[in-house]
Amino acid sequence: MGGGLMQLVAYGAQDIYLTGNPQITFFKVVYRRHTNFAMESIEQVFNGSGDFNKKVTCTISRNGDLIHRTYLQVQLPDVTLTGDTKFRWVNWVGHALIKSVELEIGGQRIDKHYGDWLHIWSELTQTAGHQLGYANMVGNTPNLTTMQTNVTGSSTTIKGDILYIPLEFFFCRNPGLALPLIALQYHEVKINLELADVKNLYWAAKKNSSNVWVADSTAAQVGPLVKACLYVDYVYLDTDERRRFAQVSHEYLIEQLQFTGDESTSTVNNKIKMNFNHPTKELIWVVQPDANVVTVAAGSSSTPCGPQWFNYTDDLDPSQSDEAFVYSDAATAAQGGMPGCAAGGANGVFIPTSFEGGDNPVSTASIALNGHDRMAIRDGRYFNLVQPYQHHENVPSKGIYVYSFGLRPEEHQPSGTCNFSRIDNATLNLNLTSKTVFSSGARTAKIRVYAVNYNVLRIMSGMGGLAYSN
Repeated sequence: MGGGLMQLVAYGAQDIYLTGNPQITFFKVVYRRHTNFAMESIEQVFNGSGDFNKKVTCTISRNGDLIHRTYLQVQLPDVTLTGDTKFRWVNWVGHALIKSVELEIGGQRIDKHYGDWLHIWSELTQTAGHQLGYANMVGNTPNLTTMQTNVTGSSTTIKGDILYIPLEFFFCRNPGLALPLIALQYHEVKINLELADVKNLYWAAKKNSSNVWVADSTAAQVGPLVKACLYVDYVYLDTDERRRFAQVSHEYLIEQLQFTGDESTSTVNNKIKMNFNHPTKELIWVVQPDANVVTVAAGSSSTPCGPQWFNYTDDLDPSQSDEAFVYSDAATAAQGGMPGCAAGGANGVFIPTSFEGGDNPVSTASIALNGHDRMAIRDGRYFNLVQPYQHHENVPSKGIYVYSFGLRPEEHQPSGTCNFSRIDNATLNLNLTSKTVFSSGARTAKIRVYAVNYNVLRIMSGMGGLAYSN
C-alpha cells in the first residue's frame, strides 16, 4: 500500500469534525459571476489654480455612474540653484503639501482628512511590498530629500517630480462603497483641497559674510506648482444595474475621521478630553515636540535641515542632517583637548554625527470613560507596538499610538466599536517623557488625537446626506 493511501484509510472518530459531511472540495474551483461593468481613470480639474497656500475645489463631473479610487496629482516645480546655496524638499512632501482635503455632498461636509492623517494611516496600513512604491508616489525619494549643494560659478537644477497622493475617503478604499453619482441627480459632489505654504515644504541655506551656512528661505526661488489635479476612477454599469442604482434608495455604512485640533502642552502629565461622537472603532494619537517642526538656522552641518513634519519622537531625526560628520574644535571632540590641536577651531577635526534619533514620547497612557478606567495604565510602547501588531497590517514608526475597540479596524465589516455619543466624559491620560516637554515651558509639544467612526450615508430622491450629525 502506498504512503498516500495509508494516510487516506487512517480515519478515526476525530476526523468527523474535519471531514465528516464535507461542504467544499479543494479540487474543483467554484466562482460567482458578476455584473458587467467597466472602469476608467479620468482627470478632474480644480476651479482656479491649484497652487501652494491656496484653497481650491473640484466639482466631480458626471462622466460615469460611480466613483471609486481618487488620487491627487501634483507636479513640483524645477528649482535652479545659483551661487553658494543648499536646497532640499522636506520628507514626505506629498503629505506635507496637504493641509486638509474634504468631501462635500450637496453642500454638507461628509468627511475631512489631513496630510498628517494620511501619513499616519499609511504607516499603519501599507504592506511591506507597497511601502517603497508608496514613498515614491508621495515624494519621499532621495532625488527630492537629499541635500543639493551648489557653488559659486555654477548652477544646479533639481527636477520637480510628479506626485500621486491617494485619498482615503470611504469610497476610495472599498469598491462596495463606490459613490453612486447616478443616484445623486440633484446634489453635486465636491472635493475641497487646502494646500500648504511652500516655505513649509523645503529647506534652503546660503553662506553669510562669515562663510557659514545659515538657513534662508530666499536662497532658492521656488515657483508655483506646475500642475495640480485629481484622477478619479469612474465605474460604468450595465443598463439594468444602472437603472436600479438610479431608482432605488441607498444606505451606506461609511467611515469618518474625527479630529478636534491640536492640544498644546508643556507638562508631563496630561488629561486630554476627547469630544468625539458616533460608534468609534479606534483611537489614534501622536505627540510631537514643537522643536521637531521648527526650521532652525544651519549653524552647524549637523542641524537637521527643514521641519520634520512626520517625526513623532521626542527628538530630532539626525538622518535629515546635512552631513555625516560635524566640524568641531579639538576640545569639544575629545575631553581635555588633543595634543597639537588648539581649542576654538584653529585646528578643527571632524567627528561623526550621532544618528541615534528620538524615542517614544509617551511614557504611559490610559483611557477613562465617564470617570471609569477603560484599561489599567500601560506602557506607551504597548500602544505603539502591540496594538498595531494585533489590529493593523503594519507596525508604525515610533510615536504613533493606537487603541482599537474592534478586532479588525482596517476592514469595513464592523468588528467592535465604542459609541462615544453615549459617553459624557472621555479622557486620554498621557504621561510624557521628560525629554518631550520641560515643566519650565522651554520645550512644548502638540498632542493630536484622531478617531475613526461609523456613520450612515443616505441617498434618496437624487440627494444624499448623513443620517447622524455631530
